[in-house]
Amino acid sequence: MPVRLPDPERDFIGQYNRLSASQVNTWKACPRLWYYEKVRRFVMPQIPILFVGRAVEEAICKTLKETPTLIVSTAPEDIYAPTPLDDDGRPDRDFAQKWPAEQLLTLPESKWPNDKNSLLEWANRRVISHLTASLETMRIEWAKHDRKAGDWELDVDIERCERMAKNGIRMHMDEVNACFESISKEEFEAWRAGGRHHWPAPDGRGYSLDGHPLAQKGPITLIEAWEIARPWFVDPDAKPFMMNAVHPEHWFQGEYDLVYRWGGQNKIVDIKASLGNSDRSGDYVEQLRMYAYLWWSTHDKELVDSLEIWYLAADSIKIVQVPSAEELESIGDELQSLWSELREETPSIEGCPPNPAPMRSFGPGGVPSDETPEKSRCGRCDWSHICPGGEFTDEHPNGGSFHLPGSVTETEATPLNGIKTRHTVTGRVHAVINGKHPRITIAEGNSAFADVQIKASEYKDDGPTVPEDLKKGELVCVENAFFQINYKGALILKVDPFARILRLQEGDEEISLNSPRARWNVTGTVVYRTEKRGVSARGDWCRKGLMLMDEFGSLKIEGWQADWGSQYDMLSPGDKVFITNIGIDGWAALTRGEMYRASRLHILHD
Repeated sequence: MPVRLPDPERDFIGQYNRLSASQVNTWKACPRLWYYEKVRRFVMPQIPILFVGRAVEEAICKTLKETPTLIVSTAPEDIYAPTPLDDDGRPDRDFAQKWPAEQLLTLPESKWPNDKNSLLEWANRRVISHLTASLETMRIEWAKHDRKAGDWELDVDIERCERMAKNGIRMHMDEVNACFESISKEEFEAWRAGGRHHWPAPDGRGYSLDGHPLAQKGPITLIEAWEIARPWFVDPDAKPFMMNAVHPEHWFQGEYDLVYRWGGQNKIVDIKASLGNSDRSGDYVEQLRMYAYLWWSTHDKELVDSLEIWYLAADSIKIVQVPSAEELESIGDELQSLWSELREETPSIEGCPPNPAPMRSFGPGGVPSDETPEKSRCGRCDWSHICPGGEFTDEHPNGGSFHLPGSVTETEATPLNGIKTRHTVTGRVHAVINGKHPRITIAEGNSAFADVQIKASEYKDDGPTVPEDLKKGELVCVENAFFQINYKGALILKVDPFARILRLQEGDEEISLNSPRARWNVTGTVVYRTEKRGVSARGDWCRKGLMLMDEFGSLKIEGWQADWGSQYDMLSPGDKVFITNIGIDGWAALTRGEMYRASRLHILHD
């Protein structure tokens, strides 16, 4: 099965602590690169080509989901209703009403494609329709990203995108034609009778059928071959990362692009909207080998039949040799050892040295080349300016005292790994405000009040974040919440999935609302700057920020444009700065600093 869900009774690792193929390839490229991106959470520049690849793949999958007996080539791209999803964001097994394909009437046979060329023409028109919509969705997503880089209009070649999408459709049509010419009668008759996989290929229908509505009589038809050859892929309507294959021991996971299963075969395909002439082509091969291991480990050691990389820009398919059982055993041992090294406990920065692997050279289609790469791995690394293996030759700050302009005394900075991000306090319920954004006010006597904002209803270890029927006057503990003081001086506590409110008994230990520290001074090296813009009912807005690192930690700091002051616009990556009076906010495992009107940014000079 292309999807294997974790067992909640045995999964002690959790969704966010598993190993993935991308992590493995990043580690092998350079351990320090892995550390920066997976531990320090640095985000590389978000260039348009990253979003283009997603748009092309989405357009192909949306086309494969459709059927030409229900949809004419000129139909709107959103003609299918959204797939019904369960609470976890997967296609709902218990949905008993009409699925999207069942809501459409079958077209007259005169409207059906009647040969291979007309079927290909139909699919090409559909994929271009979907591509137009997907590119616009990705453009909006790119524009919203605070790390966006490049220029969408200049960097995105629409004609090239269309060629890649059509190349993907043609590659799939090769599968359809092969199915039409070689499938066994037993298999297509089973399909006609309604036979479906436990995880069926997304086709706008439910998990089980009493006979397929599109079944014909006699020899298999081309339309039936389109339906039978359809590979499994993640339903475009499903929530992200909800249809992974998870290792039985839960320490590794992956998400296949396409899995062809007709003819008794299991073929895993990785779609790449690229030429395949970069160092990453080596990673793609290793990724498929890891996916072969994942399939093997989740299918009682059944070998996958074939592995392919579809390089859409090169219009080329690269065949990857399927590892033997002995090789898969070795891959599994290596992956499990690496999980223990990287994820069982977070390694220190010293345990992740700047030790880059040599760059590899490939030609179009992922063909290995003897040409010398133009740049070294460090030369093309986004973090070279802050890495001792690259251009950085200094030391990163780690707290300390600084004499700031206009100050008589020195100001102390806290090391980033020394900031206490969550706090526990107690108080009596003063008011309960229900609604879309529930809030509770708690009080300490008549001298201190705090606004408790309920941002999540479920606690990470099950159970509610707020007890039922809280009454005014009850003694409560707000446990492990983010603590802030806003610009008006009001105390704010934020309850997310890692925090909760507990009832206390009279006589239980109480912790003052005034005990947490809400503002901090920090220093470090600027890794990069961020910026987000938008329009609200009040007009245009802009939030700016930066990623700060010191010797042992990192922190993303954001704030409204006006709160940064004039020195922000003079910042360059690699500058050392001192920032005073920031707050701490965040969500779940992510923490960020918050600039306020009283915060100040100072660029430090040698």
